[in-house]
Amino acid sequence: MTMPTTRPAMAPEGRLFTFSCSGAMSVELFQKVVAGAVFDAQVDAQMLGRLQAGEDHPVAMTHPEGEYLKGLMLRRI
Repeated sequence: MTMPTTRPAMAPEGRLFTFSCSGAMSVELFQKVVAGAVFDAQVDAQMLGRLQAGEDHPVAMTHPEGEYLKGLMLRRI
């Protein structure tokens, strides 16, 4: 994560879109990692939404690792 170095460039009300393209990282773990980066950057942020692959990229119930594309939309407050 590079969020701590982007802190000065991200104005209040600024938006950050961050993504992971790893099947080894769950959505929950990704959100925890990003939350840790926000904490380390000493900024306040809100999660405006979770982002994922479109409907044209279904995930097999027997292969949850196929849900590799995940993202978060944040707003600095």
